[in-house]
Amino acid sequence: MVKDFALVNRFPPCYHAHHANYTEDLPFYLELARRYGEPIVELGCGTGRVLHALQKAGYDVVGFDYEIAMLRFLRRRGVAKVFCADMTRFALAPLFRLALLPCNTYSTFTSPQRLALLGNVAQCLHKGGAFVVSFPNPALLQSLPAKVESELEEIFLHPETSHPVQVFTTWQRDQDGLAVTWAYDHLFPDGNVERVEYRQKYSLEAVSRFLAEIEQSGFSIRATYGSFDQKPFDQRSPNVIVLAEKN
Repeated sequence: MVKDFALVNRFPPCYHAHHANYTEDLPFYLELARRYGEPIVELGCGTGRVLHALQKAGYDVVGFDYEIAMLRFLRRRGVAKVFCADMTRFALAPLFRLALLPCNTYSTFTSPQRLALLGNVAQCLHKGGAFVVSFPNPALLQSLPAKVESELEEIFLHPETSHPVQVFTTWQRDQDGLAVTWAYDHLFPDGNVERVEYRQKYSLEAVSRFLAEIEQSGFSIRATYGSFDQKPFDQRSPNVIVLAEKN
């Protein structure tokens, strides 16, 4: 979430520019689209990095997000078929062949929230339709230093002003999870700095718990990958990528 709500509409361009060049996962999602067909729904579509790639490839895909500022940014970019909804409370018609929840969002939810989300996804999928989630490997997060203060992650040019933006990352781990803050400093020629902060907290629960929740919600797990080139998951994997089908 964005810390300073006065700057909430200034956050999406920074977020989009920060992640726009990340394409490692796109071939994986495009392959799933070819395998399972359409229509497709993306939960938490953000500024549309994955959604736009699917639409550009010609797929019938709809996306939703809880953050209205993200959706405004998407519409300005000309991305169609997006709407505002809460992942734990949505209902959709018609039924979909494929539901995606990419970009590490899944493990920011509590167990009750995940179960509500899974129930909603099950209701909006055809039998045999697929649900795919990706999130950071909790074991890897556990291995990080307990606390890191203000580490420069990246510098890029703001897409609207062409001024530099510096991204600083901090995190702190406790028994409830790993809390990460990204600070975007938009540097102006007159010396002013406009800062927007974005925070997420990632669960450190065992992967087995995530998998059990998915199975108890009416899905069969078809694969658990550790990377987007579909290598099997192990404790050293950077990601947890779950492919499940509705029973």
